[in-house]
Amino acid sequence: MPTSVNPAPPAPQHLHEVLELEQLDTNLFRSRVNQINSNRSLFGGQILGQGLQAAALTVDPSRVPHSLHGYFLLAGISDIPVIYDVELTRDGGSFSTRRVVARQRAKTIFHMECSFHKQETGFEHEVKLDLDVPDPDKLLSLTELAQRFADRMPKSAAAMQEKAIVELKPVSPEDFFLRKAETTRALYWIKATSKLPDDALTQTSALAYLSDYFLTPLTILKHTVSLINDQVMMASLDHAMWFHRACRADEWVLVDALSPFAGGARGFTRAQIWTRDRRLAASVAQEGLVRPLQR
Repeated sequence: MPTSVNPAPPAPQHLHEVLELEQLDTNLFRSRVNQINSNRSLFGGQILGQGLQAAALTVDPSRVPHSLHGYFLLAGISDIPVIYDVELTRDGGSFSTRRVVARQRAKTIFHMECSFHKQETGFEHEVKLDLDVPDPDKLLSLTELAQRFADRMPKSAAAMQEKAIVELKPVSPEDFFLRKAETTRALYWIKATSKLPDDALTQTSALAYLSDYFLTPLTILKHTVSLINDQVMMASLDHAMWFHRACRADEWVLVDALSPFAGGARGFTRAQIWTRDRRLAASVAQEGLVRPLQR
């Protein structure tokens, strides 16, 4: 008798749906909607955003997230909810620390440490963007580029763009689609496709969600004809993020990413996230599995 296959759940229409959690008990939360990813696997950005959201719901609202450090342990599946168990590690005079464990089917798929800080004043400086980057209005979106270069990317990747809840515009699309790039640095504008709630927690959690886009794929920028490639197995292994200033994730932010190293079937990428007026909003670092597939 053939085994029946359950249909994949409907994809969310808006990013804020992905970030909404159901509280099951004290410090215990469950996802309401899962982002649909290729092969019905969970997108790492979803777990980052939801995990940060769960942690923040246990912290005094006057304290804002300033950093997170997480490890992706098992591939999640989009067919069932994710359970987030938050441990109240520490509440000090200025900082609160939380440990978040994400589980599916009683197995830990992800864990993360998050730190929150009460708002204070102090010394200030920041680096400036060292390139003249065109505004997003002057660039084509990834959806438009996917149509233009449909013959160069897997059909599954092109189909995913049709219902995307995130809009992305690469600054140098030829590096993504047309040839082997000469550098491992890439810049792209990104935002949620629809308006998010105005509260700072949702905006910050959404920024964490966006931060997982295209970091590990950039490690193959110099090694394949197309960045969107079905001949390489890629998966996020860990993720670290530092939040420098508040910004909106439903308005364009610029990701300036660089992969300084790839080797041993792993690749490392670090990135800075800038607001549209070129102010530094966040910094990110990620290592991922980058395994060429034999055909």
